[in-house]
Amino acid sequence: MSCRGNIVVSLLFILLLSISGLALLTHSDLHVKIVAARKNKWQAAAVLEQALLLDLHLYREKLAAADMNAFHAPENDFFNPTTFPDQTNGGCLSQNHFSSYTLRSGEDFCLIRILNRIEARKDGSRLQAAGQAGVDLLTGNIPADEFALVVNKEIEENPAAYLAGRGVEYPGAQLPLVGKLAVAAETGRLLAETLRLRSSVPDWRRIREKFNLEPADAPVPPGIYLVQAEGTVAAVFVEGDLQKLEFSASGGWQTVTFLQNNLQSELRYQPGLGSLVWSGSEPVAGQAFAEKIIIHGNVWDIEQAGAAAFLSASRLQLLACGQMIVRSGLVCENLDLQKEKFPGLLLMTCGREFFTDQAVNASIVFDMPGEKTIQAQVLAAGSLVNGAGSVEITGGLYAGDIQNAGRLQVDAFSGQFAFSKYVILPNFKFLKNFRVHFIQEGADE
Repeated sequence: MSCRGNIVVSLLFILLLSISGLALLTHSDLHVKIVAARKNKWQAAAVLEQALLLDLHLYREKLAAADMNAFHAPENDFFNPTTFPDQTNGGCLSQNHFSSYTLRSGEDFCLIRILNRIEARKDGSRLQAAGQAGVDLLTGNIPADEFALVVNKEIEENPAAYLAGRGVEYPGAQLPLVGKLAVAAETGRLLAETLRLRSSVPDWRRIREKFNLEPADAPVPPGIYLVQAEGTVAAVFVEGDLQKLEFSASGGWQTVTFLQNNLQSELRYQPGLGSLVWSGSEPVAGQAFAEKIIIHGNVWDIEQAGAAAFLSASRLQLLACGQMIVRSGLVCENLDLQKEKFPGLLLMTCGREFFTDQAVNASIVFDMPGEKTIQAQVLAAGSLVNGAGSVEITGGLYAGDIQNAGRLQVDAFSGQFAFSKYVILPNFKFLKNFRVHFIQEGADE
């Protein structure tokens, strides 16, 4: 019995080993199949993602090359399956699905967001890759501050090539516009409304009356004049060239220093508060300042003094009928800590003499070494000229041309400046702010 029992136990043990081996082999085979299936899925997903990236790239290129003004209603006439039909490439089917909604609308201006859901599928697979691309469509009378990067010059090459040839860099989200544009610059109305004149057409007699000077049709004497209205200094008007205009900010106070004919004047205030301190004789202490400066002439030196040019709450607006030369960086306090680099300054030139309509040099020149940030919105009726320095503009650029010997980077952030509302592209349609959002989708095989 003992021998027979040992034989039975041995047979049972062999049977157990056989079953275990078969189970292990079966598990191993299943594991191999699972690994292979996952590998195939990863490979298929990678193919779809590459197809989707290509689709998004081609979509952006087609947007950049399109003229929205050729369509009556681009949101329907351009963004549709006819313009963007289904595409098959490398066994992948790509489809575009459009939707839109209005962000802002007014009497003569509309901002529409166009969304395109791009889907990529591979034949014989349930996997799907998807991405959503958004672009903003501006229509109507478009203010200049709505644009990220515009050069108003007729060119033969495409905008990207023109900008690359001038060393201009810009983020992929921006859709630059370069070409000859019909621009309406209402400088007369801007002057009249800012100087609080009783006429929509500015003239020297009314301006002299505003500053309590004896009546005449001659220009006011060179100097710095404060435009007072209802307990507020609505603007500073400068007659003649400025040798230097200096901005500084510290301890909640914004300071603007004027140097003209070797005479220095200083204005200090807290944005939005009745706090004005003025070095001149005008009785304006404690009034609020509307942060508007108009110069009937050139500004030969614009600089920052100290660690910051302006406060985060400041929205200074500077308009000159002549040249501006910027000789230092112009940044907001705590620039490095800000997530959004909202411009605190508008630099704007007018290409015509305010009162005679004679053409003038209206270039804005960056003359500074090294790497600098200009945290401003720049509207140059003439050329933007950059020297050998590396300059980043955080606020957008509109210019008649670009001359750049160094490096120029343009980032767009809205500044909401009143002066720029007087420079518009009437009855125009334009795309800006291209955004992409990837969507992870799919089904197991």
